[in-house]
Amino acid sequence: MGRIFQVVFFLALFVFLSPYVYSLPLSTKEKWIIDSTTGRRVKLVCVNWPSHTQSMLIEGLNHRPLKELADEAIKLRFNCVRLTYATQMFTRYANRTVEENFDLLDLEQAKAGLAQNNPFVLNKTIAEAYEAVVDVLGESGLMVIADNHISQPRWCCSLDDGNGFFGDRYFDPQEWLQGLSLVAQRFSKKSTVVGMSLRNEIRGTNENANDWNNYVTQGVTTIHNINPNVLVIVSGLNYDNDLRCLKEKPLNVSTLDNKLVFEVHLYSFSGDPESKFINQPLNNICANIINGFVDHAEFVTEGSNPFPLFVSEYGYDQREVNDAENRFMSCFTAHLAQKDLDWALWTWQGSYYYREGQAEPGETFGVLDSNWTQIKNPNFVQKFQLLQTMLQDPNSNASFSYVIYHPQSGQCIQVSNDNKDIFMGNCSISSRWTHDNDSTPIRMSSMGLCLKTIGEGLTPSLSTDCLGPQSSWSAISNTKLHLATISQDGKSLCLQVESSNSSKIVTNSCICTNGAPNCLQDTRSQWFELVKTNTL
Repeated sequence: MGRIFQVVFFLALFVFLSPYVYSLPLSTKEKWIIDSTTGRRVKLVCVNWPSHTQSMLIEGLNHRPLKELADEAIKLRFNCVRLTYATQMFTRYANRTVEENFDLLDLEQAKAGLAQNNPFVLNKTIAEAYEAVVDVLGESGLMVIADNHISQPRWCCSLDDGNGFFGDRYFDPQEWLQGLSLVAQRFSKKSTVVGMSLRNEIRGTNENANDWNNYVTQGVTTIHNINPNVLVIVSGLNYDNDLRCLKEKPLNVSTLDNKLVFEVHLYSFSGDPESKFINQPLNNICANIINGFVDHAEFVTEGSNPFPLFVSEYGYDQREVNDAENRFMSCFTAHLAQKDLDWALWTWQGSYYYREGQAEPGETFGVLDSNWTQIKNPNFVQKFQLLQTMLQDPNSNASFSYVIYHPQSGQCIQVSNDNKDIFMGNCSISSRWTHDNDSTPIRMSSMGLCLKTIGEGLTPSLSTDCLGPQSSWSAISNTKLHLATISQDGKSLCLQVESSNSSKIVTNSCICTNGAPNCLQDTRSQWFELVKTNTL
């Protein structure tokens, strides 16, 4: 039996970790991004990798060879890079060499690192270096989204930096269109660039829906006329948090031939300060955040004319020392898994050549450490394993079931071979479940056994008794992330991971599920998402 389990485990892990085979270019079909040739879904699992700051070069090439870094991204199961650039890199500084630019910034140490690890970029122009980077990323199997991040090469983004909205001091719409044209032309024959995003985080006191619609329509048309194969990715207003202007006036881009994708950003600090995750009831805040996300952006995936939504930035301090950010991530990743959205994590880099007047500052949100040699978060693979998997395949005839996902740990509920033990484990071999609706059993798909509470503080069992109240489960609280049932003495109990360093699952008194404004406990140990899938 042990030998059989080992074989099954490794086969499941191989399927779970293997990248989906696809060809380029990509297109869209309803709310999905697809392989243009086969029509099969391609899920974008991207990481941001900036090239838009004063250095005008993809970060980190002073630390390790680019090919090494690209291969590591593949090993960590990313399949694409959102490669940022500044408009002026192509409209004003395209012919300046990388070496000249680093000399102007007095980055002698960083230049020495380039000479050691990636000497091929030093004598290339800014535009040539960006293209060469795309080529290397493509050689490793990474798709690239060329993201117009800002006009001036500098750190982004503030309300008063003059780069926020069309017509601002440094945001000349005509130069912006020229930049989009130059980038579209440069990569029109390179299938590695699967998408071009029009502009990052539109913002500021001058932003308005009419000008946004006008200029975005021009930008979309400009790119598509030059390169009809590339996805055109459109951001909304208010730091890319708000696409509601589409509800009143959709873009007039009917000739785009299934290439239009919308994008959105979300962080713990989006909108109100991130302290809200600590100072207000967590279930209430999480529910408000997700409801706002759906209302402001996710609505584009619904209705009679749906479009894909690409979450092109979200992230947190990878050291996991910020409680507010940790709570945000548990909240949002539960939703990402439930909807199986395409996404790009902010961010890859462990440091910058130069940022806001400082050489080699670190990046706490970076997957890599400041030396670019180690993954900063030892739990990274576990935390992101399910999110990186295509969970819904619109082409598959396989039936849907659920995995029970615990977003705080990134793990899923698993059942032992003898059906006696229930514990947290790798989502690649987690058990599959069915659940019709509230007040119905959570039933194992393979055996028909049902999850049943034994009592407070005890691990639930798997039982043939699927009709009793102890086997009837509902998703409760504002978040619908608490799975609750009733004990024999009539007490409401919720599934819970016993502790942060344990894989044991118990049922305990439900925490802060009634929305009381003075209940400020951390509820994440009891957060479980029933994630729908037909691929696992």
